[in-house]
Amino acid sequence: MRRLKFLFFVFVFATCRDKYDFPLRETDVSLLVVEGVLNAGQGPTTIALSRTLKLSDKSTIKPVTKAKLTVEGKNGGTFPLSEIGNGNYTNAQLPLIFGQEYRLRIQTSDNKEYLSDYVVAKQTPAIDSISWKKKNDGVTIYANTHDASNKTRYYKWDYDETWEIRSFYYTEFRWTSGTTIIRSPGYHSVCWKYARSTTINLGSTVQLQSDVVSEAPLIVIPPLSDKLSVRYSIIVRQQSLTKEAYEYLQMMKKNTESLGSIFDAQPSELKGNIKCITNPEEGVVGYLTASSTPEKRIFITAGEAGWFFPQDCPFVEVPNHPDSIASWVPGYLPFSAAKEMFGSVARYNFAPAGCVDCVTRGGDVNRPSYW
Repeated sequence: MRRLKFLFFVFVFATCRDKYDFPLRETDVSLLVVEGVLNAGQGPTTIALSRTLKLSDKSTIKPVTKAKLTVEGKNGGTFPLSEIGNGNYTNAQLPLIFGQEYRLRIQTSDNKEYLSDYVVAKQTPAIDSISWKKKNDGVTIYANTHDASNKTRYYKWDYDETWEIRSFYYTEFRWTSGTTIIRSPGYHSVCWKYARSTTINLGSTVQLQSDVVSEAPLIVIPPLSDKLSVRYSIIVRQQSLTKEAYEYLQMMKKNTESLGSIFDAQPSELKGNIKCITNPEEGVVGYLTASSTPEKRIFITAGEAGWFFPQDCPFVEVPNHPDSIASWVPGYLPFSAAKEMFGSVARYNFAPAGCVDCVTRGGDVNRPSYW
């Protein structure tokens, strides 16, 4: 499960205008949040710990650090997870056995202890394909899978996105400071951007005769997005769930994604399979599962999708004079020059920074290994 921001909601009618601070104790709103899955297949297991937040809190995440996490097998064996920062704990390869039961023990720095129920390590069927379709509302990406034994029935998906972006103008010059412009390789014209799934993507085949998932929607790339301006990639991970885990995540999805008006589904109390054994009255947000997590990656180019990504990139000519360069509008960068006789620069062409340097659009200049 990808890390989400958990909040406690207080609903009032729109006609109420006076601020009201609901009298909640700190223990009511600072609950432990446990996110992750015990990977019973190849690859690392990562568990994220955080605390719930009040709506008035300005921070987006409250990680829990300096905790001790251990996976325990019902038939014996204990496997520690190491802290890697920002509330994340990992084990490079847990030696879990399909069909056997495991649980997670957590001890926080304030000497509180939390324990999950035992969960069976499930084997998840492979992803058959990741498909996509272009419609009026953009490009929708789907997961397709099946279980010939008809035993899985409940599925969950998360994903990581990568996409290439390019600057509108290729640069030959760099503005170092003040009035100094030098010839250099220029600014960055090719970058990559990244995103992770922030929604809970679930699927069930319980009402179908065969355990076949066909075109379960994962994400919609809206029209004019820069995600498909050059080349886009998504890697999807699939997880099998128990009926209880599916129902818990389905309720969480309603609570975190479907709220917006008094006509929407209202928050429901979430009861997971993790408890505080130090203080049984303290709630815990999270539901531990254990399964293999097969994955599949696809690439889509702008040409394949027939995609159009507009960039408004006007340019202006600035005379090569210190006063002219110094007084130019902030947020513009030089990208080319016009030369006079004998090679001297007469003027520079300036454009908005986002059209010249893709780093200013949130890009990373390091090419991914899978690109």
